[in-house]
Amino acid sequence: MFIRKANRAETEQLLYTTVHVMEESSMGHLQNDPQKGLGAFIPALQSGAFFYVAVHDYNILGWLMAGRDTNPVNGNNAAFLYSLYVFPPYRKLGVGRMLMSHAVEVFRREGYEKVQLNVFQGNPAKRMYEKIGFHDISTVMEMKF
Repeated sequence: MFIRKANRAETEQLLYTTVHVMEESSMGHLQNDPQKGLGAFIPALQSGAFFYVAVHDYNILGWLMAGRDTNPVNGNNAAFLYSLYVFPPYRKLGVGRMLMSHAVEVFRREGYEKVQLNVFQGNPAKRMYEKIGFHDISTVMEMKF
């Protein structure tokens, strides 16, 4: 297995796949709404975000979407991990950890001061993020009507 940047055709396919797994990735907090999903991810890609893919025998096992953090409050030297997804047959094999470790190391080498991500409550990937070195800095709370 190796990690590389996705090519253009893969990026287009991953973009559409990403919006179809939003409900699973968000622990049910978001719906698989392609229009809303594309509205969130296309601007990030247009601003320089990209996908890393984990590949084995020409098959994509999972992906990570990353780029420069565009939130001006965080400063100009922060990276952001928009999405991490590993296809179910390849989970618990270290694919997600390899994708995360690769992205973090690239951002470190490129001189970023920090890298951030959002994770929904109940997402089992949070334990992996913490083992890599991420920690909580805020909590989003919600009240539904």
